[in-house]
Amino acid sequence: MKKYCWIIIVACCSLSLGNHSAKAQAVQWTSFEHLSDSLRKERKPLLVFIHTDWCKYCKVMETKTFKEPLLADALNKDFYCLSLNAEETKSLVFLNRKYKFKPTGVNTGIHELAEVLGTEQGKLTFPTMVLFDQNLQLQGRIVGVMTAKQLQQLCEQMD
Repeated sequence: MKKYCWIIIVACCSLSLGNHSAKAQAVQWTSFEHLSDSLRKERKPLLVFIHTDWCKYCKVMETKTFKEPLLADALNKDFYCLSLNAEETKSLVFLNRKYKFKPTGVNTGIHELAEVLGTEQGKLTFPTMVLFDQNLQLQGRIVGVMTAKQLQQLCEQMD
């Protein structure tokens, strides 16, 4: 019986260590508050991931795409990455301008920054990724779910 207990403990520890290394491979999200300081230290392109809590395609990107080790390494090395919940209620400063939450009904609304950055042809769709070059010039928007391989290829084009 003791032998089986030790096997289970060792297996659990191994799984725990495996999950820890997988977490280390995830994309490192920069906060809006620290973006200006980061850009002063080193200029890099910027990826803004616009999402909501209820969007199942956004969850796929969060749990699969952005946790793929090769993509995460590339993004962490060559980009600043911002995660923007389109329903965030706190005010945010981006490029020296303040943006706030706009209520659209009872317990619903949209953040102005998500609207400004993500609207394509008059519509805001989730998920949307917005890419800026190292001089913070808009390079484009990608609407919809992307695989890690697709996103990595796109990011390599910006290097």
